[in-house]
Amino acid sequence: MISLIIKLSTVLKPFHKVTYLLALLIVTNIAYQLLFSTEHVQIEDKEAMLSLLALAWLALVNLMLHVFTRVPENKENKQPLFTRIKNKLHQWLYSILFFVFIALSISLIILSFKMLRL
Repeated sequence: MISLIIKLSTVLKPFHKVTYLLALLIVTNIAYQLLFSTEHVQIEDKEAMLSLLALAWLALVNLMLHVFTRVPENKENKQPLFTRIKNKLHQWLYSILFFVFIALSISLIILSFKMLRL
């Protein structure tokens, strides 16, 4: 499963600057809504909340693009003991990051469904 995330990250890596541009546009939109709004913000108006949700999705995609493109490969060569221990530790830490990423994705999907009331 982690190999699928690694492949997806390497395919989408050229688009990481697009995530920054979209995040800048969303933050500008939120600032405009909050600072220069002429009418009072109503409880039913959810445009700012949906913008924050989109910003959270962009942050998750950007995290995926930066973390999972640097996963070290599994090498089975005859290496010194400390190098093998270091490689196993790196793989273990990336596995933990993978499970944290999956948990964040699932919680963001649940939040998206609740926000969109599906």
